[in-house]
Formats: sequence, C-alpha cells, structure tokens
Amino acid sequence: MADTHGLTEQLADISEPTLELGFALPWPAWLALALLCTALAYFAWRQYQGWRFFAAKRQAIAILPGITDNASQINQLLKRVLQHYQHAHPALSLPLAQWQLWLETTGQATLPDLSYLLYSATPDPMQCQQFYQFAKQWLHNYNGAAPLPDMHGGKHA
Repeated sequence: MADTHGLTEQLADISEPTLELGFALPWPAWLALALLCTALAYFAWRQYQGWRFFAAKRQAIAILPGITDNASQINQLLKRVLQHYQHAHPALSLPLAQWQLWLETTGQATLPDLSYLLYSATPDPMQCQQFYQFAKQWLHNYNGAAPLPDMHGGKHA
C-alpha cells in the first residue's frame, strides 16, 4: 500500500480568486450620484409643500359643486379662500359693490350683479349658475396671491 499521507501534505490549499466588481464607480461619480439624489429629494419635497399649500383651494373646489344654487355660500367660499391665503387682504373688507368690481378685475368670466343675487328673495337661477361658473373659474385660476384692489375706482390720472 502506498504512502498517501505524504501526498496530502504536498497539496496546496484551494484559494478563491478575488472578487472583481464590474460596478465600481470612482468617487466623483458617487459624488454626482449623491448630488442628483439630493436634488431629486429637494424637488419632491418642494412639490409636496406646494401640494399641501393648495389644500384649502382643492377643498373649496370640491365643495363648490354642492352649492351651485346658493350665491351667498359661493360668495362666502370665495372670501374664505382669499382669507385663508391672504388673511389681511384689503378686498375682504370692501363693500359689496367694490368687492364685485375687485372680483371682476381678478377673473376672466362675466360676473352677475351680486347685490341682486345676494339680497333678492328669489334670485334668478341663471345668474346663480353664472356666478357659480365665475367662482369655479376664479378658484381654478387663483394662485394664492390675489392682486390688491384699486382704491381709485379704476380711474387713473
């Protein structure tokens, strides 16, 4: 019988080759990737902040279809939205005629006579619908910063 003990001592240990990664990026690439991820996170955060900022506007747009035939509630809704975003806006304290003029300057749709709509015992349903359409357009176009009212009645010297 042959001596196998001596042969096993002559065997070399099996060693695995070093692992070569095919996706080894240099440090400038990691830096660029980190900057890109930071920029994307900042952009997403800003979008989220904007979405949260306009929550009251979205809520008003959702409430509006339920009050299509009530001009007083539509008017209150417009004032509440304006007050939410600009709590000290001068238009909030304007008399009704000047409030209507200010609304007309900030919107593109035609606005019916608000004094008739708000104080009439039986307002015209067509005018209520027209005011609803105006309010819908005004809310969709409102960006959180309404212009100040013209205190000179629109006449410039």
